[in-house]
Amino acid sequence: MNINQREENGVVVIELGGRVDTAGAIELERALQAEHQGGHYRLVLDMRELTYLNSAGLRILADFLTISRANEGDLHLAGLSDKIGRVFEIIGFDNFFDIYEDIPAAIEGF
Repeated sequence: MNINQREENGVVVIELGGRVDTAGAIELERALQAEHQGGHYRLVLDMRELTYLNSAGLRILADFLTISRANEGDLHLAGLSDKIGRVFEIIGFDNFFDIYEDIPAAIEGF
């Protein structure tokens, strides 16, 4: 899994690439923890290059959505593939997460 981070207009954009499998979930959790420990609670996950997301990854996203919102922030998602977007619909996560077509729209959503 590849993770790259940058800040744009006061929002941290985290680019995810590859697979969030067991090892990838650990990397994702560490990246999100580091941002929260740094006081960053307005986050966008760029998921355009993400090819797989397992249940551990979904749990981590739900956990960090809750933490972000409890700290007056949010966790926006952008660029979900049709496959991953369908998973979000099936489990109902599309009702909880703000999902955007692209990064500029996700940042504007704040």
